[in-house]
Amino acid sequence: MFDSFYLVIGRIIVYFFLITVVTTVFIAIFVIYSFRTGTFPFPNVVLSGILVLEGSIKALFRLFKVDDSIVDNVVIRLRNKVSLKRFESLPFEKKAIFLPQCLRSVDCPAKLSPEGIQCINCGRCNIGGAKKKLESIGYMVFVVPGSSFIKRMMLKYKPEAILGVGCISEVKDGQDLCHRFGVPAVGIQLDTDGCISTALDWDVFYNTAKAYHTAAKADKIASESSH
Repeated sequence: MFDSFYLVIGRIIVYFFLITVVTTVFIAIFVIYSFRTGTFPFPNVVLSGILVLEGSIKALFRLFKVDDSIVDNVVIRLRNKVSLKRFESLPFEKKAIFLPQCLRSVDCPAKLSPEGIQCINCGRCNIGGAKKKLESIGYMVFVVPGSSFIKRMMLKYKPEAILGVGCISEVKDGQDLCHRFGVPAVGIQLDTDGCISTALDWDVFYNTAKAYHTAAKADKIASESSH
């Protein structure tokens, strides 16, 4: 009797192992395909699979000498695809934007406060102009001194959607945090990583925030009202 029981348990373990291996390989192939083509069918299903098997998929990538950061890249893009519709449907006043302090100039005179880096719009980098434009249309904008800051601002201001900028690991960690809070988050990766004077494609950023048209319209109304 016990022999039959252990035989059944052994078969279940073997089948489970085989299913896990096959699923891991399948998702790994999908990750590479999506990374190369920018195509993301069934994003919710695939995203769930990647998150469950993330460690195994990355181990498989390392085994075959493939850069496992591709997995994080695809996770970010999948989460963007899942979150974008909800993000765009909300009014600007209910959304927050988090910019990394590494976008600042090396000569930035701004000081740290409980609300993050307090930009004084000195003109030495693009943050001041971006912050002014975005806040004029309703966004909450923060310059982030560290990852723990995001959680504090989420708890304090309770945004219903977030747009975050950072290196690949920061964006992924930020989206993980937002997911735990049930807040849709769209992430934009920096063009260059580092601790200081990093680069961002500001056109992509403003288009994602839907800030170009709205800010131009607001400026036009303000101009007309002043005459």
